[in-house]
Amino acid sequence: MTGWQKVAALTAFYVIGMLWVNWTMVRRVRGAVAARAAWTADDFDAVFADLDAHLAPAVRAAIAPWYGEGVVPRPEDTLRRFLKMDRSEVDDLVTDAAARAGLPRPGPALPDLPDVAAVVRHLSSLRA
Repeated sequence: MTGWQKVAALTAFYVIGMLWVNWTMVRRVRGAVAARAAWTADDFDAVFADLDAHLAPAVRAAIAPWYGEGVVPRPEDTLRRFLKMDRSEVDDLVTDAAARAGLPRPGPALPDLPDVAAVVRHLSSLRA
């Protein structure tokens, strides 16, 4: 095999590998979009059925600007990694959700809230 033939073979393997990786990624993304499209606001509220009925809708409304129109948050969505929120944005989210739920303003020292479910549960602890 000459030098150019080796280059052509390696380039072909590279292109085939990239196409395969991209195709599997596209399939995974399509599956995730389909799974998220099946998730509704009622499903979100049902996860927190044991808590006050006003908390889940208040958190959904407060967090809606970080999602696209018509997309419902999932309880396991992380605030820092998935939504790319910093600490001050998380504090603002909790304050806004508390105001929407008719709760007192949370204190300045909020615990670390890793995901959307933690926000709902923290607001539930404020009501008690």
